[in-house]
Amino acid sequence: LLLDVTPLSLGVETAGGVMSVLIPRNTTVPAQKSQTFSTNADNQRSVEIKVYEGERPLVSQCTNMGTFTLENLPNAPRGKLRITVDFDINTDGILVVSASEESQGTKHAITITNDKG
Repeated sequence: LLLDVTPLSLGVETAGGVMSVLIPRNTTVPAQKSQTFSTNADNQRSVEIKVYEGERPLVSQCTNMGTFTLENLPNAPRGKLRITVDFDINTDGILVVSASEESQGTKHAITITNDKG
């Protein structure tokens, strides 16, 4: 029995350029994973979500797969807003990454496909 797996870990960049892994390498697909983050500055109006693949602890040593911005966040003190990032990879290897802010329901997503073959 052969199972498709993710060859590398998938995650997002957090403060300090750290890779926060949501889907570890060798996870069988399809797979779904969610993690909640918070803002790191007072009155932060937007959050840039950068998606990476790789095994290194810093994103500067990993491969950027895509970026999107969650905008129009309400004014709040640092750490108050809750932003949930969802990774959903299907059996065709298509990755959908979405981010949502809980208090207002603001949501944005990106679809990442393998265009290299």
